[in-house]
Amino acid sequence: MHKIFSKNNLIFFVFVAFIFVVIVLQFFVSSENATKVNLSQTFEPISWLHLLGTDDYGRDLFTRIIIGARSTLFVTVLTLIAIVVIGVTLGLFAGYKKGWIERLVLRFIDVGLSIPEFIIMIALASFFQPSLWNLVISITLIKWMNYTRLTRSIVNSEMNKPYIKMAQLFHVPTRTILIRHLTPKIIPAIIVLMVVDFGKIILYISSLSFIGLGAQPPTPEWGAMLQQGRDFISSHPIC
Repeated sequence: MHKIFSKNNLIFFVFVAFIFVVIVLQFFVSSENATKVNLSQTFEPISWLHLLGTDDYGRDLFTRIIIGARSTLFVTVLTLIAIVVIGVTLGLFAGYKKGWIERLVLRFIDVGLSIPEFIIMIALASFFQPSLWNLVISITLIKWMNYTRLTRSIVNSEMNKPYIKMAQLFHVPTRTILIRHLTPKIIPAIIVLMVVDFGKIILYISSLSFIGLGAQPPTPEWGAMLQQGRDFISSHPIC
């Protein structure tokens, strides 16, 4: 058990270190080089000038990967914020108010979670014009359900505790109970779920961009870059 825990810690710290390095490197590279076309330098090999070579348009691959991380990570964080705000808000009201609100939300979640979420994301993204912003909408419309279900479960477990009963007895406003008493109980579990979903959302964004439903050329984004470069993997595997 200790070995598993240590291994998980190592993976987590390596991932955090990678994100930190990517963020720092963005201050040392020019975003202009990520989109500037130079047809005289197409498929340049690895060198000190081009650490990972260049692509079919002569753009520096190392710069595009670093700048692409900005797009991917920014959209990931923005999506997570939207998911948490919507999911936690609905979960708080569903768990506290009970009645038809709770039943309606739970039935909707049951139906939504019965279908593989990535398939629904593809269907939703197909209705919008391909862009990173539309990916935020598509992913948010699916992922909020997990946060609502978790929040509602925690609220249900807290509702019968004495401090909530006393607050209701003294007619403490519902808003105060939800924000000051119930929200702090939810935060630890929500943070854990956010950490788990962070990597998943990066994968979803890159996957949807790879199949043409996300970022469009010449925007540097990891999934879109893989899609653009797949035709040249066999002929130019290094650069």
